[in-house]
Amino acid sequence: MMVDLKTTEAQRKAVRTYEKNNYRLNIVFPKGTKERIERLNLGKTNSAFIRDAVLSKLDELEKISK
Repeated sequence: MMVDLKTTEAQRKAVRTYEKNNYRLNIVFPKGTKERIERLNLGKTNSAFIRDAVLSKLDELEKISK
């Protein structure tokens, strides 16, 4: 029996490529963190804010450790 897939092979390949080039991390924050970030009205998603904050802190720590 042949099953019709909802995505094309090209879409599945693109997802696999994206996943190979990115690191996915599941983090749990204290209740209220989402609202605190949103109150800042930074014009970016919570994920983008967290990603930028982590990368910025990593850059800072790497400069100190050299």
